[in-house]
Amino acid sequence: MKKLILCVLTVLLFGPALRAESTGEILTFPASPGKGFHWGYALYLPTTMDTSKKLPILFEMNNEDVENSVKELEETVKNDLRDNGNYYKFADKLGVPLLVPLLLQDKEPFHTRQLNRAVFKLQDGPFAHLDKQVLAMLDDARAQLKKRGLRTQKKFLVTGFSTPAAFGWRLAMLQPKHIIAVAVGSMQYATLPVDTYKDISLIYPVGVWNMKKYAGKSFDRKNWQKIPILYVSGGDDYNDPLPYNHVYSDEERAVVKQLYGDVNLQQTWRQVRELLALYAPNVQTHTYPNLGHEVVWDDCIEFLRKHINGGPLQPITPTDTSDRPPLLPFRVTALYWGKDAPIKEGREHLGETDLTLQTDKKNIPYWIQFRSTWKVDILHQGQPVLEDVPCRGGWFREGLLQMSFSDEELAKLRSYKDRTFSVRSHHPEILDIPENLTFKVK
Repeated sequence: MKKLILCVLTVLLFGPALRAESTGEILTFPASPGKGFHWGYALYLPTTMDTSKKLPILFEMNNEDVENSVKELEETVKNDLRDNGNYYKFADKLGVPLLVPLLLQDKEPFHTRQLNRAVFKLQDGPFAHLDKQVLAMLDDARAQLKKRGLRTQKKFLVTGFSTPAAFGWRLAMLQPKHIIAVAVGSMQYATLPVDTYKDISLIYPVGVWNMKKYAGKSFDRKNWQKIPILYVSGGDDYNDPLPYNHVYSDEERAVVKQLYGDVNLQQTWRQVRELLALYAPNVQTHTYPNLGHEVVWDDCIEFLRKHINGGPLQPITPTDTSDRPPLLPFRVTALYWGKDAPIKEGREHLGETDLTLQTDKKNIPYWIQFRSTWKVDILHQGQPVLEDVPCRGGWFREGLLQMSFSDEELAKLRSYKDRTFSVRSHHPEILDIPENLTFKVK
């Protein structure tokens, strides 16, 4: 069996307690507006490719929040292709080339790496028609690989996690004729393949009601339903993109809440699965018990391998994660005001007027630590004093969460003669705060 002769790069596989080697070749190609793409791209060529066959290319959008430097983005993506198993592991195990665009993240409100609605308002310039630019990149990649004696298929595979998952899902809805199969995870809000639901106009990207206005083409439901898709998420994933202006506009948020209600992310995810069961017979969904903003990537690889030659949906049997220790909730065991918190590392980041919440778990995932959407209320004798205060992780380890207050909020807390307060969590399923815990403002 003929193989390409490729350079060897030895790296660690992304993931706890797992070791592997990326043994493929990494190539980069510059932007070529004349060929239809204003951004460069990287190709990863695994040693596992069988060059006697016509291979599909695997596409995945980059997941880097780089706004200003193409050079920095290129180096970051190349490092990921060496070190991050979410990238190279797919290509290695499937034995196919992997293409990752070197697309910068534009400034708010344009979430270019999610193909949000604002992006489609850009009719000119480097961010215009990104779905068509991806097709042009793939055409160029096929020509580059042909020079190396590697034959490729016209259609391609799609994968992605979180932000790249949203791009991949929406790309498949925009260009379904070009795609063989899709496996994505931890995307949370799927663009639904319907115009309306219960008299609600599902504007893009909630649904496809006015997709033609923005994308220049109507949703091709017939061809989209020919694409087998795997869509998975963790049962303890509360990494909610909805509050962020660079992901959703106020109008889009209003439609999301009208459709799903004012509920938490897991309740929304259950409704998404129910709607896809009604309107998307080509999509298999699954929730992994006790997983957060993560998925079992070997399941996605198995799904793509099963559908690498196309054909109707053939569901896989997902990995059972129910025996994993529960990730949530994090239970708060103590409250500390100011410098009283027993912090060893990162103490220089502790403010005189910060409130620190000690939890019962040493390792708090980044999507809980650094999101400002975990809201709490500050109570005095059971009555709200401050509401909707964001709780975040700050710079601390050791299972700590940090809260900072504005001057106005501090003045309100200090206006009480008895400055003893308690904290009420908006989402006890994520952050459980016992009622008997109090802190005293100095």
